[in-house]
Amino acid sequence: MPICYGESLVGTSGINGDMFYISPDKTTLVLSDGASGAGKMGKVVMSECCVRNIKESPFCLSNLSAKEYIENMVWRINNELIYISQKSKTLTFGTLDICVIDNNVATIATIGDSPAYIIHDNTVKRVAKPVKRYKTIVDFGLLTEEQIEEYIGRLPDCMWSLFDIFIPMVVPAYAVEEIEMKDGDIVVMCSDGVSDYVKPEELMEIVNSDNLEESVKYIVNLAKDRSISERNKVQYDDITIVIYKHQIKI
Repeated sequence: MPICYGESLVGTSGINGDMFYISPDKTTLVLSDGASGAGKMGKVVMSECCVRNIKESPFCLSNLSAKEYIENMVWRINNELIYISQKSKTLTFGTLDICVIDNNVATIATIGDSPAYIIHDNTVKRVAKPVKRYKTIVDFGLLTEEQIEEYIGRLPDCMWSLFDIFIPMVVPAYAVEEIEMKDGDIVVMCSDGVSDYVKPEELMEIVNSDNLEESVKYIVNLAKDRSISERNKVQYDDITIVIYKHQIKI
């Protein structure tokens, strides 16, 4: 039986926009980080939407391949978030990581900046890294990434609920990657509350495959301590991490 642990620590805002979910059979892992730009409650709504949809439609009952299942869930969640944004007139958005393990293959999809890593044979690799849709505009030299981000920030609030419809190029495309899992391989998914303060190489060194629960708690506390130190001992972001260790049935 595979081993999987996750933990989430609310930041100084007092409202946790991060959420994670591990299915009972440990075949589906979800991590979502509602963006602070969506407002205190908007970020909670976003993450709750992601987790709820996965819970309501589990992979084990889908009769789909892992890749098909993830694609369906991404579209379903995105459509619901667009509806919520239009109804509330507040942009509801954030990041989403989904990992489905089936037949010793991990299919991992990420949207936004919450990274996913594979640890294998004392190496760590970021997987399924998405590319923002406006990258083509930057590559052609029409605008810089900084200019695009600045223009987005100037949008009047009344347009934000229609954000995905009128300006789809700035919505991050999601990336999907399939990884063949060997016995003992580890999947790490985390919010930027972790990745901003703990390097991938450190994650690999810290993760103790014999005690994932202890490793999770250590990483959460390390990210918190570094965040407080860097932010003048006042603030720290929501901190969430999920670690999965693969075990092949013999």
